[in-house]
Amino acid sequence: MLTQSPLFVGLKYRFGGCQASAKGGDYRVFTTAFDETVNATDLPRILPKSTPRQGASFEEAVRRFESEFSGERITFGAAAAELVRNLHARLTEENRARSVVSFLIDHSGSMRGLRMLSAILAVETAVDALENAGIATEILGFTTRNWRGGHSRRAWRWAGKPPNPGRLCDIRYIIYGTAGRPSKMPWDLRQALRPGLLHENIDGEALEWAGSRLDPTRWDRRIICVISDGAPVDDSTLVANEDRTLLVRHLETVESSLRSTGITIGFLLLGQEHVREPDLHERAAEPEAAGLSLLKLIRRALIPPEFG
Repeated sequence: MLTQSPLFVGLKYRFGGCQASAKGGDYRVFTTAFDETVNATDLPRILPKSTPRQGASFEEAVRRFESEFSGERITFGAAAAELVRNLHARLTEENRARSVVSFLIDHSGSMRGLRMLSAILAVETAVDALENAGIATEILGFTTRNWRGGHSRRAWRWAGKPPNPGRLCDIRYIIYGTAGRPSKMPWDLRQALRPGLLHENIDGEALEWAGSRLDPTRWDRRIICVISDGAPVDDSTLVANEDRTLLVRHLETVESSLRSTGITIGFLLLGQEHVREPDLHERAAEPEAAGLSLLKLIRRALIPPEFG
């Protein structure tokens, strides 16, 4: 339920009652009035009611996830067991207890289908391995609430279409599992397969959000693993701003800022559409390879190079 209407927000902006907020540097957000953070368990209630065809599609995706990938599961399981042994051997119990790994999953439209299935399988494998090693995990997703900007774009139009408004869409963050949850507490990444969930992706703000959730007084080692298949994209934002690189530049700025606070950031790059190679990353050209690549990324992030 909206607490403010696009008309109200737009006219308030137009007559000087509010202005676009700065997020650091020259990155701006037209309005955050329509952004939301939701628990994954609430998605069936929040998302538009599925048509019978969409419902069948969701059920088929869940069936495929649960019944297929048996060969991959065996391979991933062996690699996960090896990772657990390495973590026990290389890190003390105290080191592991004071470490946290946050998985931030891109929920853009291009992740639909096999890529999302592969990402879910990879994250489930990695989370089980880390919890077996006594390392806390967090599982998050990011997307937008609509295509074509949603309420934010309509508010901008009511405001008179001011130039260079900055980010011009409604963000949706999804919490699948928090770092403070009891070990082995149930969480369901299958909700990511729901129709009507995957839209656009504002990676920089999502990474900033994920970093803000990791308390440095609680965790000595804070690691964020971003699982993504491309660059940040929101058509409404890119069309309304002269600078077509503002989303990528903001992502790079946030990366640098979080690293300066001691957070390690790694990227699992799915597919071949990436235009940049972050300092710490692994590629998975074939979606089925995502599990092995993610486990390798975690090992590189957690085990200091001197310990190999």
